[in-house]
Amino acid sequence: MRNIYRTLLAISILTIVVVLISFPVQAGNKDRSGQAAAVFLLINPWASTNGWGTAGISHTKGIEATFSNVAGMAFTKKTEVAYTNTIYMQRANVMINNLGVVQNLGETRSGVERGNIGLTVMVMTPGKIPITTVGQPEGGLGYFSFTMMDLGLSYARSFSQAVHAGISFNLNNQTAPDISATGFTIDAGIQYVTGRNDQFQIGVALRNIGLPIRFKGDGMNVRTALPGNTFVSSLLVGTEEAEMPVLLALGVSYDFLFGDKTKTESVEKVKIKRENAIHRISVAGAFVANAYSRDQVILGVEYSFLDYFQLRGGYTIEGGMFNKESVPASNFIGPSLGTSILIPLKKGGKGPSRFAIDYSYRFTREWLGCHGIGARLIL
Repeated sequence: MRNIYRTLLAISILTIVVVLISFPVQAGNKDRSGQAAAVFLLINPWASTNGWGTAGISHTKGIEATFSNVAGMAFTKKTEVAYTNTIYMQRANVMINNLGVVQNLGETRSGVERGNIGLTVMVMTPGKIPITTVGQPEGGLGYFSFTMMDLGLSYARSFSQAVHAGISFNLNNQTAPDISATGFTIDAGIQYVTGRNDQFQIGVALRNIGLPIRFKGDGMNVRTALPGNTFVSSLLVGTEEAEMPVLLALGVSYDFLFGDKTKTESVEKVKIKRENAIHRISVAGAFVANAYSRDQVILGVEYSFLDYFQLRGGYTIEGGMFNKESVPASNFIGPSLGTSILIPLKKGGKGPSRFAIDYSYRFTREWLGCHGIGARLIL
């Protein structure tokens, strides 16, 4: 087993090095940037994982894994409820509210785990937008608003101590006055955990697989007089279909564990569990291949003290971001920061119960960045 672990570690490190070296050349599909539908599906609505720029494709566990890699949801031991409010790019005056719950389904009579089921709801709303027309391009006609929503139903299960997998079915909708578009996407992911103390993790996630969508509604009609007629006609302006923003994410992470707060005395060397380590330093890296944007490399590090206090940071690199003549396709590049305070409630059952408060800040090229604050109840 130790030889297999070393082999996997060597292969993973080599893969990451090759990706990082070739990254400036492999700049993703920049020619298709801006052509995808429902790009709000690429926005991470959770406060905790935003703190290191979603680097935890292989590392994130629990309810927040429903965004980055749904396989991580399999690690929820009983029940987890979470809510996050995000001020999305301060000057843009956009608000994101995200709510989710994950429930462990228990075991069968033969002792086989049934897995976990999760439900998430993300609602994104802007402030007031002035109504403009061809005749009145300066406005003065009032204001309108629109809503973007994503409803997800997820299932994840641990097939062994090492292999964990999950799948998510998402219904998304974009609605403005007299116009709307509805789509359906599927996410799938796998996490593999190995090492003496389950310190080394590999993750693969495929997200936003779905059929093309198009906007429909009375808002696509134009009232005008046809040549040779005096009466007004209503003409339907057709829209082109747009593909979903599909992406493939690959990630690796490693936990450095120091001390064991359980203080178990044994002749043999005790296996330190992640949740029992006094100090934990996790380093993570992810490569995200976007079908309708440039590819990204995300690096992150997280420090945890007694699993009660966590501090994390990340850096997102995009092809061409260091070239002054090239305009990055994404607004989310550069550093990100975050912290979490986990308050113990009680001990018992499968694990300690905690109440977590999360905060994150993501730097952006424009609009003064994003603030996210959330709360989680972990039972």
